[in-house]
Amino acid sequence: MWDLTLPSLCETFEKNFMMGNIILSKELDNPEIMAMYKHHYNAVTAENAMKPEHISSAPGVYDFEHADKIVKWAEENKIALVGHTFVWHAQSALWLNRNEDGTPISRAAAKANLEAFIREYGERYRGKVYSWDVVNEAFIDSDVGGRPYNGNWRDYIRRESENPRAVGHWFLAYANGAGAGECGSDYMFDSFYFARKYDPNAILYYNDYNEEFPHKRHVIADMVNDINAQWRAHAEYDGRLLIEGIGMQSHHNHIHTDVAQVRTALELFTKTGTKIAVTEMDFTFGSQQEPSRPLSPEESKKQAEMYAALFKLYKEFSVERVTVWGKNDKLSWRSWGSPTFFDETGNAKEAFHAVIAASK
Repeated sequence: MWDLTLPSLCETFEKNFMMGNIILSKELDNPEIMAMYKHHYNAVTAENAMKPEHISSAPGVYDFEHADKIVKWAEENKIALVGHTFVWHAQSALWLNRNEDGTPISRAAAKANLEAFIREYGERYRGKVYSWDVVNEAFIDSDVGGRPYNGNWRDYIRRESENPRAVGHWFLAYANGAGAGECGSDYMFDSFYFARKYDPNAILYYNDYNEEFPHKRHVIADMVNDINAQWRAHAEYDGRLLIEGIGMQSHHNHIHTDVAQVRTALELFTKTGTKIAVTEMDFTFGSQQEPSRPLSPEESKKQAEMYAALFKLYKEFSVERVTVWGKNDKLSWRSWGSPTFFDETGNAKEAFHAVIAASK
């Protein structure tokens, strides 16, 4: 299935950045996948096992079975483990920030639950996780009311939404009982503070998608700068940034992705003084509403050119890690769009060879 005579991705880019991919705990028992993984990658993110809903379903109830397997495998194989994730509006248990009827719990209760969850989770893997995606996808997708970015990142935090999958439950809970000078967005600082407290040596990242789009890149950069400024004024400030990295998910496609915009985002994020990682990379053609199909020769060439251009940017800006979100096109959550370096049988695509060439 996998041709292990191909150049190794992680060895090809070993002087530039780590190369990562995702894993399911059940795949640890698949010798072909394991051999391929250790050939190409030196970083790993759990595809699902370390998301909040898979860790805790109720107060005091934690299930680390699948996460433990991945953590143990990463340790044994000296593969850098990315913890994904502590805080997310999606795939998180009700108890963290909502009552049984879905209404927000109080600010005080939400803060206590946030600390309890991160303490239990973070301390279990303390010293075993290379970096944490502490907060994932906190910001809305578009400008507020269609207006350009107004300069206040807090206005773009997820809160109420007609889409139940997009509601910012942490914001609503923190807003429920907020006093003078307090805001629902304060959960952002607390999330990173608790992550630092309970896993002090891990690198702490903020992670989001559409990160190169104009309003979102400014929202992310301003949030990072603001929270790091708050931390510098904190009694426990130790000279180290609180948010140490910005994760660019990089779920790209042939219609909306503009390499020039990616460059602009990298330039802006570099100015924050944080590390930058590409955390969930793929590149699709077509749409989810269309039938899955192989790429045409023209599309394959275009995909290869775009991947190569992006990898050249990553080298130029010295990103810390590039993680591809899918081992091949069949094993991708966006399989309809043929998004990865390998086709559904594991054969290297034109994109793979273009990326290897881009290393030179």
